[in-house]
Amino acid sequence: MWEGGLTFFLTLFYKREICKPGASTKKRTSKRAVKKEASSLSIRPQREEDHVKEHLVLHQFVPQHHFPNGLLLSLMKRLMDERLGAMEYSPACSSVATELSESIKEAAKGLSNGRYKLICCVAIGQLRNSAVSCSSRGVWSPDTDTFTEYLFKNQHLFALCVLFAVYQE
Repeated sequence: MWEGGLTFFLTLFYKREICKPGASTKKRTSKRAVKKEASSLSIRPQREEDHVKEHLVLHQFVPQHHFPNGLLLSLMKRLMDERLGAMEYSPACSSVATELSESIKEAAKGLSNGRYKLICCVAIGQLRNSAVSCSSRGVWSPDTDTFTEYLFKNQHLFALCVLFAVYQE
C-alpha cells in the first residue's frame, strides 16, 4: 500500500512541476488543487499480484533441446581444415587462433537455442619432437552442459579447438 501511495505522490510531484529543474521554488499549490488533480488522475493502485507478474522470471532447469554436438563437430572440422589446410607455423598463428575461435563461436551461436553460454578455446602449436598436454577444469552439470573438441594436424602444426556449452538456467 505504501508503494502505491509513493508512486501516486511522485506522479503528482512531477506533473505539477514542483521539482523539475528550472522550476520556481516559490510556486506552491493548495491542498484543494492537489485533491482536484488527484481525482482527475486515474492511477490504479498497484496490487501485489501485478507486481509479482511484472518481475516473474521463467527458469528452465533442463533445456528443451540439447546442444547439437554432432553438427558442431562437423562445422569445427570444416572451418579448421579450410583455414589451416597448408599453413606453416609462425608467430602470426596467434591471430589465426583468435579468428578461428571467434568464427567457431559465432557459428555455434546459430546452432544453439540462446540459453547456452559458449566458451571457445583454440591452441595452435608447432609440430616438433615434443609432447603437449592440454587440460581444462570447470564446474558444471553433466545433464545440461557439454563440450566439443577437434584436433587438427598437418605436417607443420597442430591445432586443438574446444568449445564448452554451459546451460544458463
